[in-house]
Amino acid sequence: MAWQKFQNLKVPTSESVPLKRRYSVTGDILSFQRCSRQYGHFAVRGYEPAHTVQIYYGMLIHQVLDRAHAHYEGLIDRTTKDKIPTDQDIERYFNEVDTTLRARGIRSVRAFTHAAEREAALRRLKLFNQIEGPELYPRVRDTEHRLQSDRDNYLLHGTVDVLADAPNWLPGMKAEIWDYKGGHPPPRNSEDFRRYEFQMLVYAELYRERNGDYPEKAVLYFLAALDTVENSPSRPQDALIEVPLDLQRIQVALHIFKNTVENIENCRLKDEWPAPRPGFEPDENTCDICDIRWNCPAKKGKYPMRYP
Repeated sequence: MAWQKFQNLKVPTSESVPLKRRYSVTGDILSFQRCSRQYGHFAVRGYEPAHTVQIYYGMLIHQVLDRAHAHYEGLIDRTTKDKIPTDQDIERYFNEVDTTLRARGIRSVRAFTHAAEREAALRRLKLFNQIEGPELYPRVRDTEHRLQSDRDNYLLHGTVDVLADAPNWLPGMKAEIWDYKGGHPPPRNSEDFRRYEFQMLVYAELYRERNGDYPEKAVLYFLAALDTVENSPSRPQDALIEVPLDLQRIQVALHIFKNTVENIENCRLKDEWPAPRPGFEPDENTCDICDIRWNCPAKKGKYPMRYP
């Protein structure tokens, strides 16, 4: 029989190569730093949160502005090339994105229950389009610019909202990296502000590894700061914050990233996700929508048991 010729054949087994995990700046590192207990339950154990307000709002802002950029580039309709979207265009994109998110099960629970809150978000987007569009849109080189770096034991990745050329510079030269934030700018000495700076410093290094040089600027834009704008649309002083790209601070940020990955891996190994230490609790909004806040050691007695 032909099969008998292969009776003594031995095929060596291949060694299994462990897959590297991908760690994102915002979805993993900052989430773990903000609350390791919450991160462990939802990002690692896979529990589904009942409240998606923060996810909904962030995606709404980013996707509407992404469509505004595509509008100016003529990617949605060729006839809009080099044209700033009108207020009607922004409202249409807003409604389209809102409908799409709801169809995917990403919807508001509390913050957007009232029409006034929804209108506030739409107003911010219209004001951003009016104030920043004429200067920013012509300089946009890329949106949703994906960055990744292969480290020793993991992959580091992130997404920059916008790459913008410096005004009047030749193509191919250093760009500015922009990140949109839907909320208000935090105090300069706060933990939230430190995390935002950390994010941009890591992005600057990822940008260098992909493009060969550090960006010219790193810009944070807080859309809720536009709430103070009244009759004459102009940028409020605290809406745009530039993060200094100091090489030493960038290296410190990378070291913090590496240490945080090690902490996450240790928690994974033990499947233990401790609550934040006193003085390092996340902001109240993060805790208020957390489905596991009822028995959180860091918030004893603050949240009585009830349905999420």
